[in-house]
Amino acid sequence: MTEKQFTPGAILCPSCKARTFLQDQPWKRVCVSCYLQRNPSKRRTPEPVPVVASACPVPPDMLRRLIQLCHPDRHANSEAATTATRYLLALRKESRA
Repeated sequence: MTEKQFTPGAILCPSCKARTFLQDQPWKRVCVSCYLQRNPSKRRTPEPVPVVASACPVPPDMLRRLIQLCHPDRHANSEAATTATRYLLALRKESRA
């Protein structure tokens, strides 16, 4: 029996028939939304970031600059940038309270 040759490319999701996705691997059969709907345990949930009260708080202008520098949009949405930005935003919220 001969196997069908895999050709990567954009295809329409056979499950929802609404989204196209890049099938760059033969095991990718449905779009991410349909996959997560079928496998809810695979969905990532953001971990709460603890904010530690500091004896030396960061000045507001420096905090704004740090948030701008480490924002995920500047770092290809990396997990490290997201965690750092989330921490700094919580720190800013706490300092304003």
